[in-house]
Amino acid sequence: MALASKMVHEDALVSAEAWAMLGCSDLEPYTAWDFPDQGAGTARYGDATFNGVTPALAALNLVRRYTRPGDLVVDPMAGSGTIADVARSLGRRAVSLDLAPRRRDIVRADARAWPLPDAIATLAVIDSPYSDNLVYSDDPRCLGRISCKDSRFYRQMARVADEAQRVLRPGGVLAWVISDEYKGGTYTPVGFRLQTVLASRFEFLDTVVLLRHHDRSASPMWEHHARRYNFLLRGFKFLFLMRRPAGPRGGVVYGRRAGSYER
Repeated sequence: MALASKMVHEDALVSAEAWAMLGCSDLEPYTAWDFPDQGAGTARYGDATFNGVTPALAALNLVRRYTRPGDLVVDPMAGSGTIADVARSLGRRAVSLDLAPRRRDIVRADARAWPLPDAIATLAVIDSPYSDNLVYSDDPRCLGRISCKDSRFYRQMARVADEAQRVLRPGGVLAWVISDEYKGGTYTPVGFRLQTVLASRFEFLDTVVLLRHHDRSASPMWEHHARRYNFLLRGFKFLFLMRRPAGPRGGVVYGRRAGSYER
């Protein structure tokens, strides 16, 4: 808790490169986001080779749209730290949590128990496992060890959502990235099932289709198999945009001019 609290209150410095990036990067106007590169130009955000990495330009769009400089952004499944790197480069404060930290600035914590006070964050970004298809950690608590066909998967994701609801301030925004699964001849609509879980806790703002690139299945061999055996490769992830219901003080207003958050 002490380390996370220190990170919440540290000053965020904005580099000249970050401000230049603000001037030359347009926000996505549609609900289909296609970023062929996992990075963002010459700037280094997280590790573009990390399995399941969140595209840096997706993170940039989220941070610019839903926060102001000085606001707190939380990533409870930080991976290589892309979200925090983008947030800090844009003058926001950031806390990164992960069950298996890969950097010193990522706090070791379970996504079902964030070591943070209530109602402190403006934006939370969660890019979660969508089944047991990738090995993220040897820790038995790792949610990536649970199949999306198992009802436990959705119960545990509900606990993550409860923490997001607790830590977000009224009106704060939750952005959640998730994919469906096709495995062993069985399709599992993970996104729709998770959406049902989240809809009982948050107000939905919109759903973005985040096109997938650089997956292991993006190869001529897998494309051949898909045609020969008559199945479809996963071509996108869902990006659910939600808001914690605002109390008397209000919160982020969907549809507000995005530039009004950048001061």
